[in-house]
Amino acid sequence: MYPDPERKRNRGYLGEDSSGLPPRDLQDRQQLRYELDLNSWNLRIWGVAASGFLTDSYNLFATNVILASLSFVYFPHERWCGLIINFFTLLGSVVGQLLFGYLADKYGRTRLYGIELVLVIVSTIGVATTSTGYGDISFLALFTFWRFVMGIGIGAEYPLSAVITSEWSSTSSRATMLSSVFLMQPVGQALAQLVGLFVLLGENRAHRLHELQCGIDTRNDEECKRIIDGIWRIVIGSGAVPAILAIIFRFFLYDCGLYTLEVKNKPGNAFRDTQRVYGAPGNENNSNSFPSSNGHTVQTIANGGGTLTLPASPPEPDEPATSLQFSMSDLYNFFIRDKNWYYLLGTSMTWFYLDVSFYGFSLDNRGTLSDLWATTDAVSITADLECWNTPGSAVPSWAAGSGLPTWQTDATKPCNTIYETLIEQTKQYLLTVSLASIAGSACFVVFANRIPRREWLTASFGVLTVLFLVTGGLYYGVAHTERSWGTVVCVAICHFMFNFGANTLTFIIPAEIFPTCYRCTCHGISAAAGKVGSIVAVLIVYGINAGYKSTTRQGLVFLLFATFMALGALYSWAYLPDVQRVVHDSTPDGELKRRLETKSLEELGGGYPGAVAEGQVFGVRNKWAMMRDKVRFRVGKGRKHSDGNEAVMEGAIGGQYPLRGGNANHFQRGGGVVNVVNGTIELPAR
Repeated sequence: MYPDPERKRNRGYLGEDSSGLPPRDLQDRQQLRYELDLNSWNLRIWGVAASGFLTDSYNLFATNVILASLSFVYFPHERWCGLIINFFTLLGSVVGQLLFGYLADKYGRTRLYGIELVLVIVSTIGVATTSTGYGDISFLALFTFWRFVMGIGIGAEYPLSAVITSEWSSTSSRATMLSSVFLMQPVGQALAQLVGLFVLLGENRAHRLHELQCGIDTRNDEECKRIIDGIWRIVIGSGAVPAILAIIFRFFLYDCGLYTLEVKNKPGNAFRDTQRVYGAPGNENNSNSFPSSNGHTVQTIANGGGTLTLPASPPEPDEPATSLQFSMSDLYNFFIRDKNWYYLLGTSMTWFYLDVSFYGFSLDNRGTLSDLWATTDAVSITADLECWNTPGSAVPSWAAGSGLPTWQTDATKPCNTIYETLIEQTKQYLLTVSLASIAGSACFVVFANRIPRREWLTASFGVLTVLFLVTGGLYYGVAHTERSWGTVVCVAICHFMFNFGANTLTFIIPAEIFPTCYRCTCHGISAAAGKVGSIVAVLIVYGINAGYKSTTRQGLVFLLFATFMALGALYSWAYLPDVQRVVHDSTPDGELKRRLETKSLEELGGGYPGAVAEGQVFGVRNKWAMMRDKVRFRVGKGRKHSDGNEAVMEGAIGGQYPLRGGNANHFQRGGGVVNVVNGTIELPAR
């Protein structure tokens, strides 16, 4: 099919102005964008991506449900086992995000889409059937191995689901589609808790679990362990059910035409697959037109048979030289020469700082939630406890030196059985974390196109910084008193803000701002940076809990995480581009109505040079200099033109910036002049 063997190889970075595409491919890409933008929110694409994301969220956060049960059965007095399990699960996620992000750019999104679910299904079965054998196999080692494999599948879902959703969405619905997919993360968390609760209640009804006084009465120890061991296996095994359903849908999805055209250089397949999903474009006259890259109009016709007929085009000139994907020269051109490392630094560091705080509160937070909900100080284990003298009581052995077992996370209620402990943990998690998180994600879906997303990411980090400081200060004042509900409310508000802002946006923005050839790779790197942050979080929380014995040590965690939120605000402000623009529409009465317009993936794929051409500034020093110049201008220190109009001010990077409300009609960009005509930026010749 290819006269030139090089055409079989993937095309790399097309340049800030897509000069790496020949004119006909530019025209085809415009037609593909036109067809995609005819559609709005798509249930099929959402269902395919959301089902997998729900599965992975369920399996990742099921740790919060099963760790108490695992501790009760296998390691009642070893506190480090939960750390090992979480560490290797998150480490597997890092591997999956990096590996599958690269492979999806190299071989195609849908070729990999489904393999990660196979890993999740196989590892779920492996975890649920983990055994010690005939006493000669380490349960913890085997369990951790399967959780690592599961982590690879969970991590792979992030770049694949995000990028497939982004590329298949219309420009106007892209943020809504992505945030709807991400909504499945808090839904998956809640679902894991609910499944655990229903299984626990079922086992209690079948085996009178509450009456056995499991954990307190040692006479029923073996029977209790058998029942509790079955509970966590059912909870984990249930995670394979949505994965099996999700993998079926993925057999009927294709690579988006943008990837097939830009990277694989197969325009025929690009149009075919797009029309398989959305159908052939058409209107009342069965014809549409769109502007081509050279300013002419191209006519397309939707025939009754659903095929696309393009007019005969003039002979194609020689194809422009294009670097090959993942070649050293192409990577250098994209990241170093065109300075797109700014973008990758911004997405990676914001996700890193976000996950330090988010996973510090959301993963293995059983003891944290019990501490926040406590209305009294910890109760001493003495003979005064009512459960001390009950027949077969295990409590005296705790007082002898071992202390509370690891499954017993509420030190204010040492007489609680494992059944009561699991009920309390579920209630606290659902009310403090799940409901607030779902509400935050749902609100973002509604407002996704109504707020400036990059600015809101910075603002949400700032709001979270303040919330953590307030929560930490309040905790020190009301911890372990009747007013402790104040801290619980603040933590719930934090989880609402996580999902209404930074947590959702760190998932969305990397799927928007990178070019097609490296979109999955860069999203995978960014997500992996986040999971590294989550590893840091669990290590920090474990270290503080193990080494700092103050009864109010949780306040230190709040204040420490506030610092990470402030750093997240700094990086999102300094290194991320705007993904929307402000446009003004004329109303019938002659007024201008302001609205936000989302930029297309093709426009955002121009990267750092394209953003600079629009007047955006990157880097902490440059941003700070620009803010300083604006302040000076506003207080009357701006440089005036000869006509007395304060239209421009000195720039931070050797140029000048247009000001809102000024009379300037041009500003400097590098060696050229950028004209602003009726609000439209005309770029200088390159």
